[in-house]
Amino acid sequence: MQLAIAFAASFAPPASPLGGALSERPLGGALRRATAARMLVDATAFMTPVGPFCPFRSDACALNGNMDSSMNSLTSKSASFMADMARFQLEAQMGSMPDPERVRNVANGLSEAHAEWETLMQRMRLSGDFQSREYFKMTQAHLKTQGQSLEAIGMAMRWQVDTMKAFADGRPPPNPPVGLDMEAMAKQAQQGSGGGMASALGGPPTIDAPPFDQGAAFDSPVVKEEYEKLCRDHDGLIRMGASYGSFDPLGKVAFLDALEAVEARWDTFFARFALMGTLNADFKQQCDSFLSSMGLSTSEFRKLLGSAHEAMRADAEEERLQAA
Repeated sequence: MQLAIAFAASFAPPASPLGGALSERPLGGALRRATAARMLVDATAFMTPVGPFCPFRSDACALNGNMDSSMNSLTSKSASFMADMARFQLEAQMGSMPDPERVRNVANGLSEAHAEWETLMQRMRLSGDFQSREYFKMTQAHLKTQGQSLEAIGMAMRWQVDTMKAFADGRPPPNPPVGLDMEAMAKQAQQGSGGGMASALGGPPTIDAPPFDQGAAFDSPVVKEEYEKLCRDHDGLIRMGASYGSFDPLGKVAFLDALEAVEARWDTFFARFALMGTLNADFKQQCDSFLSSMGLSTSEFRKLLGSAHEAMRADAEEERLQAA
């Protein structure tokens, strides 16, 4: 996606006056928290290249690959549908009824997009690739924070299509599906918290600002080596994760442990740059804009990613128990 392209480009090492060695050892748990406290910098205050922000991609999630193209297509269709619905609502408010055939065409397009969305979700859920499963789990976790689920979104989309087709045919609208809280979904839409494909998929804007101020670190060979090693380790894990589905349960847990250790190292790297005052304010603003489009803060996004990983750990434990 555009986000990953921009993040990869933004991590081309600029020059920077950061001295002192960065620890190559992953910091976790109490040690990581103690380090952050000593530095008086909250590492969770900034977005680092983790989860969907990761610039390293597996073959399954390769930029411009099948899954990436499908996601971009759905993001575009979702935006187009929302624009059409806004026009219909405006026409109704002005006392004119929308053209039935135009409503029917939008309903048919929405139906096709919904089928494409369900296929994509199923592909990610069943994929053996870690990044695909991680994104699926994040989608589930994001909807759960809104009191929704993939199943509820599917019911709502199908009902929306049937309602629009009924209008085009001059028939009474169907009743909402049993168990679907339409009032809650309408309230979330009014508050801008989303729901539906737009909320589940997001629509990340381009992040083209470098994370570190120009003229800052990377003059130090130690810093440059640490950065390059961190990139190699992260990229290597993502490549290894292409076979995540074939790992045994303990292997899946070990993989998640290794990935979260790399994420902790990114936190340390960013925290040191923040301590030096060399993080780019434009980069933070662009990341915040992306997260805002999903109704999330940086800390909420991190909790979402953590929830996704915990769900994957739970899946691994369930698999272990079933095999016992």
